[in-house]
Amino acid sequence: MNYALALPERGHRPMLYGTRAQLASGSGDVEGYLTLAGCDKRAGTASYALRIVNQSAHPLRARMTCARLRGDSVLAYPLDVHVAPFAISETLLPVRVADVGPYDRAIVQVSGGDIAFSLEAPAPPKRRARSRFALAACAAAALTAGSAFGAAAATPRIGLLAAPDRVFAGAPIDVPYAYAGLGALQYTLQTPDGRQLAAGLAGAREGTLHFSVPANAGRDVTLSVRLSGPFGNREQVRRIAIAPAAPKRIVKAADAPPHISEFALATPVVRAGAPMQVRYVTDARGGEVWLIDDAGRLWARAPVSAGGVTTLNVPEAAAGRSVRAVLHARNGSADAVASLGVTVLPGAVESADAQTPRAGHPPVLTLSSSTASPGDGITVSIAGDHGDARISLADKSGSSVEQGDIPASQNALALTAPQVTGPTTYYVTASITQGVGEQTIVKKILITPR
Repeated sequence: MNYALALPERGHRPMLYGTRAQLASGSGDVEGYLTLAGCDKRAGTASYALRIVNQSAHPLRARMTCARLRGDSVLAYPLDVHVAPFAISETLLPVRVADVGPYDRAIVQVSGGDIAFSLEAPAPPKRRARSRFALAACAAAALTAGSAFGAAAATPRIGLLAAPDRVFAGAPIDVPYAYAGLGALQYTLQTPDGRQLAAGLAGAREGTLHFSVPANAGRDVTLSVRLSGPFGNREQVRRIAIAPAAPKRIVKAADAPPHISEFALATPVVRAGAPMQVRYVTDARGGEVWLIDDAGRLWARAPVSAGGVTTLNVPEAAAGRSVRAVLHARNGSADAVASLGVTVLPGAVESADAQTPRAGHPPVLTLSSSTASPGDGITVSIAGDHGDARISLADKSGSSVEQGDIPASQNALALTAPQVTGPTTYYVTASITQGVGEQTIVKKILITPR
């Protein structure tokens, strides 16, 4: 179900619009929101607010493009937004208009498992250039016809009435609205046979009308809005289709929700690059254990075992992060979730002989693979004697798409392959501190679309 949202900015700026999507699947419900949050004309950027509520058992990936009504889509944001199962992600996506070019709408494609849907939001309003002659003419007209413009400004105008095209019977209806000029806004919601469901008078020039449609409302309802003032009247009518309420899922005895009576960490100290064990007591017949950070990124996963102990391999790049171990227990279509917080410490210190490199042993930069696809993880490792290292992933022009640091006490870092439309060469650069100097090592990697 898609419908428009209107989110006012602070101050008295015009309202910006976007879309909301709500999807029900066999693995759980998913909601998505996308709206144009703001536009910085001096910096040449537009910002879009993306919010995804993932109540399913599948990790989701969101990818943003910009498109014209007639033309190809252009990748707007180089990195995918990853949303872990049973998590909420709120992200601000900037778009550089100079890089993307003119576009009519921003599109976010969300997919994962058996879930796939899209969200759309409009491009920033275009600013029309005016010549000096036109500005002078406008100034003269303003001086000679001020009263006429005052009357025009007071003429009532309905700028927004974003009623959804279709809702489920018994579900609430939210209708954003906005009007200008002198007048009072009256609204009426009624059935085709004339039965009035709601009526009232809007108290503000912009806001949201809230209605509740009864289950016996029929196949559709009509929303009538009338703006009356001393300089005229305006009226708009919206027809809203009513779909039958979604049938409630009957939980069978075999699908009774599982019980989790214990979930604890079995490993005393969790270190990067080492296994981590969790123990639990549950009557679930299936499920998984996930390792998720605060940003919703999935670091490791393993199935639930009948013995009540699961081992997860913690990546080296997770060192220093605060993560959550999430137990997702499942009985058929019924679920139960438990979680606990974990802090990942740097890898265990090796023996003195193994930790101290041989004299003159230079640092060596290695990549987990020389090729990758968009969204894949790229592990960057440094072997040998090294100080703090600054890692950068850049294209042929030298523009950096992602950066990170490898402290002297660690040896690895994880990067994410950017989105590309064709085979593209990128370069991983490591600037390694050595005493008072610095050494730079470069590795090439090819990013190829799937």
